[in-house]
Amino acid sequence: MPAPHKPAATATMTNFRLVAEAEAPRVLAGTIMFLPPRDKIPKGAWTDPELLDGAFNHPVAIVSCPQPKEIQHTSHVEIAIMTSFHGSTVKAHLASKGIHTASGTLAAERSGHLRVVTASKPHAKDVLKLRDGKGMKRDSCYVGIRRTYGVELRVLALYGFGREEVDAYRLTAHATRKLVESVRVRAKGKGMGMGKVKVKIGKGGGEGEGEGEGEGKKKGGKEKKLVGSVKVRVKRVKSVKGGGEKKGSTKKEV
Repeated sequence: MPAPHKPAATATMTNFRLVAEAEAPRVLAGTIMFLPPRDKIPKGAWTDPELLDGAFNHPVAIVSCPQPKEIQHTSHVEIAIMTSFHGSTVKAHLASKGIHTASGTLAAERSGHLRVVTASKPHAKDVLKLRDGKGMKRDSCYVGIRRTYGVELRVLALYGFGREEVDAYRLTAHATRKLVESVRVRAKGKGMGMGKVKVKIGKGGGEGEGEGEGEGKKKGGKEKKLVGSVKVRVKRVKSVKGGGEKKGSTKKEV
């Protein structure tokens, strides 16, 4: 008679190590970390009051944070919650609620998630990749992009049961930009409302910087929007004789 199946090990309140003060400068946008259970959060540390109990005890992705020279142990960072849907897929998760979709990609889009590469499926397509060919530990993993939250950096733990470096699990530069841009487009409200937060894209294919503001600025007829690490300038273009651009039309420069 075969031995009973044992569920895969998951990160629990006894398997994590909180980020140390000396490790703070190594935390960049795209770093995968872990939000411990609520009762294990350091006393006096700030967390977004809109974080529900279900968001704790989950991996998170850093969406934005201060620059390495500025970040401190008590700095506020912006996080997106990650989930495995209890080892299922987002398509199956929606189907269990009576919502049927043609593909996993459409299901993820409809539910406001991006799929993240896992160690068990390293060659999956249409996923956010991690540096150095790594993958998340569960068989399925998704990061929510409809809403982000703010916490003090010191409440977060290392992903990977605390046995690896603080930045051992980090999205590639391309994946980080996709996450940030998707959050800015899809997130409800202004996320954690941190105002100006410079976003530093970690090495692993390129770097970029931006001021992760939720809204653009208007000045002198020009509007400047900062989407993740990509600066987009929208300006008014005057009419040009000979049938060029119409007056009042807009032109984007990236």
